[in-house]
Amino acid sequence: MFERITFVQRIEDLHAKLREGSYLLLIAEDTPFLEIPKYEDVNVCGAIFPRVIFKGKTYASGIIVAKLSSTSSLHIFDMDTPNPLQPKSDINSALVIVDGFSSQIDDFLEEFYSFLPEKTKLIGGGAGKTCLIQEPILFDAHRFYMNAAIIITSTSTIGLGTKHGWKPLVGPFIATTCNGNVLEKINFKNAFNVYKEAIEKDSNIRFDSTPFFKISQRYPLGIVRYNKDFIVREPVTTDGHNIVLVGKLDCNSVLSILKAEKENLLEAAKEAAEISYADKEDENIQSVLMIDCISRYSLLDKSFKEEMRAIRSVYAPKTILWGVISLGEIANDSQENIEFYNSTCVVGTL
Repeated sequence: MFERITFVQRIEDLHAKLREGSYLLLIAEDTPFLEIPKYEDVNVCGAIFPRVIFKGKTYASGIIVAKLSSTSSLHIFDMDTPNPLQPKSDINSALVIVDGFSSQIDDFLEEFYSFLPEKTKLIGGGAGKTCLIQEPILFDAHRFYMNAAIIITSTSTIGLGTKHGWKPLVGPFIATTCNGNVLEKINFKNAFNVYKEAIEKDSNIRFDSTPFFKISQRYPLGIVRYNKDFIVREPVTTDGHNIVLVGKLDCNSVLSILKAEKENLLEAAKEAAEISYADKEDENIQSVLMIDCISRYSLLDKSFKEEMRAIRSVYAPKTILWGVISLGEIANDSQENIEFYNSTCVVGTL
């Protein structure tokens, strides 16, 4: 999928990395820039994330420069319009980056996934900033986009692993009233009141003295699936009645409120890497792509280094580990469906 992965600290340093070809630029949100410089015979697309990961370190400022291989193609789309992309039949993998605050994510992914060849592996994540306000954060050489998606397709094979480590604290409940990514009622009761009561019963945390997102990072919601692991949904804001989530929630979904110890999260990340490594169809491994949620990063804090070390331990010592701290994670954990996750570690072996 990618020919070369490098890292620069500043936009001004890009000229040394961008030669003829197509590039994906992953920019950490504290990186100062107003526009992407234009270069002859260079095609660029990119997105802004809370942090980027390169060689097992995270950066609040800096740019990952990923040059596409000759067998890969790069596109950017408006998620409000029907998806015009018709992938070729020899596609084996795809990387998708979406506006993490768009209400169109699930519908867009389902439509795009329906066009892919049956055995295609798909990995990706939601872009955005930690201010939790939707802004134009995807871009090409011409302008910035909001409510958009970047799609890279390739004939290269990848391995894919997803795990989260969250455990049920209380539930199950029924999401009796939902509107897109807004949860209004749980068991016919005010959603926030049900959520608040369960968490304050479990801890000394109080919502009237602690920011909502600081609490919700520790207590996401889990969509119960028959004979499968939870799909995690992260609450981001509330008006005291409804809860806004990262990602869509269907009415009558069965929910649990989740909790995890750090050890559970670290173990899950290593397991995701092991699954991804075993899933690679050939032994030629160029790099490891890590898509990990901002809430996991915040919760693990200094222990996030341990999570990266756990993933790196599965691979040869010189294998490059790179990626993003995201607002939602994307993967197809089976050939039947594509999922937009929260608070989950997704590992791609490229």
